Amino acid sequence: MKQTRRNVLVTNRVAAAVVFTIQQTAAQMSFLYLVTDQDSQQMRNAIARGTMPPDFDAKLRKLAGGSLLHRSVEQNCRLFIALLMAARDGAFVEADESARERPLRVLAYVRKDDDEMPDYKPEGFADDQHEVRAVAMELGALLQAYKEWRLRHQVPRMWVTAA
Repeated sequence: MKQTRRNVLVTNRVAAAVVFTIQQTAAQMSFLYLVTDQDSQQMRNAIARGTMPPDFDAKLRKLAGGSLLHRSVEQNCRLFIALLMAARDGAFVEADESARERPLRVLAYVRKDDDEMPDYKPEGFADDQHEVRAVAMELGALLQAYKEWRLRHQVPRMWVTAA
């Protein structure tokens, strides 16, 4: 009996290792090579102006009414935008230039309709979600620090203004 149980454990460990390796490889893939310097600069300029390009804003609004995947992409993009704008204003100082570059490139990627998986195709936002999720995981501590900062500094002002 012990030998059979050990074989099952070894088999499960091997299967888990294979799944982990495949997931790790998929997580390392990035489609951000499709983002041109011009795409990044346009997004950088939009952040500097404090407004999103109209086409991107419309895309985010459309995603907000979609599936769970679509809403996840939209909400994370809005979080990245808020973080980048707070950093631009000098209010949130924990995001240095190198930490701001990756979410900026992801926003530029999500803005593209004709990317690795064109957005008009079924499951066309799976690649966008992949990129959004990757940066959210990579910058998890920074995003958490931003959310805490926002609760301490921005939300109380919203309540005062509304009253």
